[in-house]
Amino acid sequence: MLDLDPQLGKYGITARLFKLINEMPKDKKLILLKQLIGDDVTSELCKLIVEMSEDQQIILLEQLESMPTIELPETTVSLEGNESSMRENPRKSCLINAKYRIQSKDYKSYILDISIGGVFIETAETFTIGQKIGLNFALPNFAKPLKLIGTISWGSPRGFGVKFDNVPGPQGEILKSFIEQEK
Repeated sequence: MLDLDPQLGKYGITARLFKLINEMPKDKKLILLKQLIGDDVTSELCKLIVEMSEDQQIILLEQLESMPTIELPETTVSLEGNESSMRENPRKSCLINAKYRIQSKDYKSYILDISIGGVFIETAETFTIGQKIGLNFALPNFAKPLKLIGTISWGSPRGFGVKFDNVPGPQGEILKSFIEQEK
């Protein structure tokens, strides 16, 4: 359970979040922002633009019109660990039934996105970062279910991210093949 300051009341969690975010390095703030807004980047950018003064909007307009248009492949960056573990992994959105075990207790939920390095599991349950998880799931068009061990690397109100501890070669190939398939 979180150790909250009773004087802050219901705003204690918000105050701690603001403090932690304020102390984050800029690159991690950008990664967190991307994870929080998900695929709704355009809507969030428009909300920010509406809140700008007209002078700020004009400066932004001039900057955007002078930028070259370059298409980059979409990837996400892993937040867990130190700089050396912050690497890009292609991710694939999905909806896959998953069974998992944490501290000798069994759960069922859905994997909402997957990469060769881990998954995001949707759940209202709260788990501690660093907890080990045994994960069992079957990918569409692959007969044999995957059984992987991982570590909970981050959490949100929607669920939690798992970083796989060690993906055996054959299962890694199956994951890679699934992720590279057209949607």
